[in-house]
Amino acid sequence: MSGAPPDRGRASAPPSASLHSPINAALGIRTEDLPDGRVRLSLETGESHLNEIGLVHGGVSALLLDGAMGRCVGRTLAPGQSCATVQLSVQYLAPAEGRIAAVARVVRRGRTTAFMEAECTRDDGTLVARAHGTWVIR
Repeated sequence: MSGAPPDRGRASAPPSASLHSPINAALGIRTEDLPDGRVRLSLETGESHLNEIGLVHGGVSALLLDGAMGRCVGRTLAPGQSCATVQLSVQYLAPAEGRIAAVARVVRRGRTTAFMEAECTRDDGTLVARAHGTWVIR
């Protein structure tokens, strides 16, 4: 699941100010809340991210894509609301290597549902993966 409930004690703070992801902090994922509402998560991949055949595991890209979309939805929440991933589809297009970044945006946000999309790229601009997903808002 993605997104986190806002800190109810900081209702006057901007939505992104109350969002904190312990998993992002633990894994060294860099978070950027962009002025236009998009979110960018990035990570420097290394040996610890490789699978059995020596490629960066697809789950690393999926984690960034899901996390970026979830945080993007989280930035739209009112105090007391939360959100969670209910559907995620990822298409892998190229191997990940070096620094990779996922950028997410809201496609459509309703009262109880948000439709999202994101792309994950390498530093050289190569598109690694694309995703779309649906989030429930409570």
